[in-house]
Amino acid sequence: MRVPTWWKDYKRLSYIDPIWLFIWIAIYVTFLLSDIFFPNFWGSAVIKYVGIFLCIVYAHQKYRDDYTLQLALLFTFLADTILVWTPFTLAGVYVFSFAQFMHLSRLTKLPNISLCIYACGISFFFALSIIFGLEPIYAIATVYGLELICNLVISVKNWRQNSKQFSTRCAFYGFLAFICCDICVALRFVALDGVLPAFLIPTVSFLVWVFYYPSQVLIANSSTMKPSGKVAKNKQIR
Repeated sequence: MRVPTWWKDYKRLSYIDPIWLFIWIAIYVTFLLSDIFFPNFWGSAVIKYVGIFLCIVYAHQKYRDDYTLQLALLFTFLADTILVWTPFTLAGVYVFSFAQFMHLSRLTKLPNISLCIYACGISFFFALSIIFGLEPIYAIATVYGLELICNLVISVKNWRQNSKQFSTRCAFYGFLAFICCDICVALRFVALDGVLPAFLIPTVSFLVWVFYYPSQVLIANSSTMKPSGKVAKNKQIR
């Protein structure tokens, strides 16, 4: 009988550092249970925040030479900091767009100078949206959404070309979960605006983190570079 692909991926988890695997599962289960039974508990936000930060720590430890991945995760952490702890939603989405661009850059192997070009381009686009009376949040969110879709399309292509490589699977699953998260964010936004029934807000708000945290853990494991330091001595995941 043919073994399902998802079961092969599940078995590969045994190659991941058990300490990190325990940390990820513990964080995920803790904040999900907290959100279910204590929906207004402030500690849940702290746990989520720490969990995202640890993705940077993990990527730096395991893929020390993959600066683009680390920078993308850092931009993600900064965006979460703004969105979770401040009312500046536009700034948070703006920083998130840089995170998606860094992922796009590493998936397509763009030159380093592309970040400077992108920063100038998106700033110019932002200025144009203000000049022509467009809502800036929608303009930046459109750029962000297109980048995320491109990252998913590229990760699907890479996965099809090298389906046996664990990192390409992590990228594919990670960006797929990321899009599911952002769909929930969009549903929550339109529900808050009264377009959808208000009773959907708690459900979609809960689902945001059901998808978001796994997406970051998976993406942190999506580097195509060889593990560094002591981690490189372990069996490489394939």
